[in-house]
Amino acid sequence: MKKMAGKFFLISLSLVFLGQAPAPGKTSVAIYPIRPSGAADKAVASALTSLLSAELTPSPRVSVIEEAMLKEVMERQALNISDACDDTACQVAIGKLVQARKMISGDLVKLGTRYILSLKLVDVQSGALDFSTKDECACSEEQVDKLVVVAGAKIHNHFGENIPIPSLPQAAGPPAPPPGAQAFLPAPVPAQKTFQEFQLPGAKGGPMVFVSDFKFYIDKFEVTNQDYQECVSAGVCKEPKKKNGFDAPQQPVVYVNQNDARSYCQWAGKRLPKEQEWQEAAQGTDGRTYPWGNQEPNCSLANYKGCASGTVSVGSKPAGASPYGALDMAGNVLEWVEENGVLRGGGWSGIAGFNIPATRLPGGPMLPLYGFRCARDGS
Repeated sequence: MKKMAGKFFLISLSLVFLGQAPAPGKTSVAIYPIRPSGAADKAVASALTSLLSAELTPSPRVSVIEEAMLKEVMERQALNISDACDDTACQVAIGKLVQARKMISGDLVKLGTRYILSLKLVDVQSGALDFSTKDECACSEEQVDKLVVVAGAKIHNHFGENIPIPSLPQAAGPPAPPPGAQAFLPAPVPAQKTFQEFQLPGAKGGPMVFVSDFKFYIDKFEVTNQDYQECVSAGVCKEPKKKNGFDAPQQPVVYVNQNDARSYCQWAGKRLPKEQEWQEAAQGTDGRTYPWGNQEPNCSLANYKGCASGTVSVGSKPAGASPYGALDMAGNVLEWVEENGVLRGGGWSGIAGFNIPATRLPGGPMLPLYGFRCARDGS
């Protein structure tokens, strides 16, 4: 990065003439090429970059830096618009060279039949994140442009406009079978179950669910920052490390060790789950591979690598519920159990295969990967 910064300095004076002065009252914005990920096609991502520019160009409050200008700067940097400039600092430096005030960058991910477009708007002078959006659709390659229409409307509105946000295509139901073909069709997918929640007398924190076959309760959600802060305020729990992106009230508390987790559960009138209890709450008794069944993981079922850049609010993946209604038992954070030094489940930075609830890991230094939930004896 130091070598690249030197290159920016050496040629910056020669590139000043390329800058576009935005019209009065407009904010100059450069759009860095959208990067394909997963099974997404590079040509599709490139087309979406051009479409986003076209979506924002008519804005009365945004002046879009011409794509050709950005490309010329990239060529002068010998970067060839590639992953050689995939970090914010590098992209901000490019933004300064084209005299942009804001820089948009993002990723297009394809997971099965779903496309996910994530964009972020960064202030070029400070390097701080101004705005971000993440949209997904069950759409064909011919329909993926609708993601740009939605993201573009959100960016317009971020700059103070009032653009309606259109809806995105969702998965269509199966076509009606021809007469007499019903016997050859798979059974319909059952409707998502609803699970009873319990607020036990004397217990603090979120709701619990009952693991009926083994007669104990377990938290429906991972313990949140808000829950844990109540224990800190009571003078029982230690203040955990804070980090931007992981400290929202409904995100799971992280940077906690096993003793921290035990202290909270005891204060809340509960305890850490035994490892076997955690396993049963996650998988039930029918031999399923994942909490939701045997379907391979996707971002609507669990939060793992490629779905988000960190943890998400607990309970954000209701379709990934376990047989008893516990949520996020695969993904989001690894969870402490009672046995010394043992973590279960999978975290937000792990690959999909690591989210099998059978995954068992030894604990290490406190990280933004480690969280927990509590349990309580049943009747």
